[in-house]
Amino acid sequence: MNNRPAALAFGWNLGIISGLFAALQVLISASSARASIASIESMRWALARVTTGGGNPVPLIGSLAPVLLVTYGSMIVTGAICLILCWYAGRLTAYVNGNRGGAGAGFQVALLSGLLWIAFAIIISVLLHADGTITGVLASTHDGSSLGFQLSGLLTQQIIFASIGLGLGAWAGALGSRSAPLPDPASVAAPAFAPHVAYGMYPMYPPAVAGYPAYGGSPLPPSSYHQLPPPAPMSSVPPSYPPPPNYYHAPDVATSPSVIPQEPQASRSPEQAPSPTAPPATPPTE
Repeated sequence: MNNRPAALAFGWNLGIISGLFAALQVLISASSARASIASIESMRWALARVTTGGGNPVPLIGSLAPVLLVTYGSMIVTGAICLILCWYAGRLTAYVNGNRGGAGAGFQVALLSGLLWIAFAIIISVLLHADGTITGVLASTHDGSSLGFQLSGLLTQQIIFASIGLGLGAWAGALGSRSAPLPDPASVAAPAFAPHVAYGMYPMYPPAVAGYPAYGGSPLPPSSYHQLPPPAPMSSVPPSYPPPPNYYHAPDVATSPSVIPQEPQASRSPEQAPSPTAPPATPPTE
């Protein structure tokens, strides 16, 4: 079963959720900057005249510090949420696919979240003409007269942070895949029962029978084959196939016990028949 489409769906869905949190972060940053637009424009005016001694930006730092704190604090929180979703995407992908390959899902979540973050930042900056980053504090205006400088500074920071987020997202996805509850791989073991080679089975060549010589040209010596215990003597079934060379040979007459011929006995009359109570006759000696 191919579960890759389901795994990709996890990355896209969680990436969109992370992108919504990123859009919320951009809105918080722009709203805080827009609420302090008077202090931001005073800072710009003071910096423009600091070389001539007409402006002093130091008193304005305290009023703009909360804007920077809210902006970069919300970035950290949103980034942490994105990494959690990357971890979860890697875990789900590993569980569905049955392997530990979840880094791609985490990368996909971080990529989609970063693209939505940049897109929402451009849209909201064009609409509100402000953002709470360090460059936005120096370039935001109420009428958007410095929109080009504001957007270039904002996009530069976002591209740097998004690039770091891609690597962290892939790392979080890999960690999530390692924590997925996967079944243990099937163990490969030797079979529980291995039958011995017996009469009529193919691998028995040459036959490893005691007293039976192996033919020349055997691929392996007899010690490489299964060794069988000496078979019980059987008169009608050969111990192996082919049978030993002397199996079908007739017994040698020279070695067989000699048979002593008996002389034919002459016919006897009933009077000459031995008595039933007489001792048995013994054979004549040579």
